[in-house]
Amino acid sequence: MPAQPEVVVFDVIETLFPLEPIRAKLEAANLPGHALETWFAQLLRNAFALSATGSYQPFRELAVDALKTVANASGVSLTEDQIVGIIKTFAELDAYPDVAPSMGDLAKRGIRVVTLTNGSEEVTRKLLDRAGVSEFVEQVISVDEVRLWKPRKEVYAHCAQRCGVERSSMMLIATHGWDIHGASQAGMRTGFVRRKSRAFPEVMAKPELEGGDLTDLIVRLLARDSV
Repeated sequence: MPAQPEVVVFDVIETLFPLEPIRAKLEAANLPGHALETWFAQLLRNAFALSATGSYQPFRELAVDALKTVANASGVSLTEDQIVGIIKTFAELDAYPDVAPSMGDLAKRGIRVVTLTNGSEEVTRKLLDRAGVSEFVEQVISVDEVRLWKPRKEVYAHCAQRCGVERSSMMLIATHGWDIHGASQAGMRTGFVRRKSRAFPEVMAKPELEGGDLTDLIVRLLARDSV
């Protein structure tokens, strides 16, 4: 049975913090509710395309650009105040209820916890403070430091370097198949959490562990014998 990892690396958006509260903000701006999924998918598509070609734009700039595109496609003209208000919500998300106890359980077992996000360090720290879990998180690592987005291998390599451990001693936990695949290809161990009952993409590198929620996944991880 594999040893427990030295470091657990959490993805942030949708893995720890659901985007659902943003839907109400979009609807208040006369956008359809399903615009949330369209917006986030377009944001990721643009980010991945930039990273694939060695270019970079930070989360906020890409989020604003994708939001304007989705609004225009829906025939909605957003004011600057509306855009600012919607984007601001990313720093006001509430954590899933299983986040704090799961991080606490890892800390009790002496497993280091870090976050690795495609968002900014500043916003991530606000979210972690809001959720009351900052005490468990040793490092908040952003792709801004590498100027490439996950799932580029360089991002995971940078995370390992920051933590001072081998990638094989780290486990990335995420709800995105592309993130799991990227970490796996970079040499990290992986755990997939099925938020919203997501199925893992069959075409990507399979995770070492899966769980219906974070509690389930961490219980499975901690049940393994340490070596």
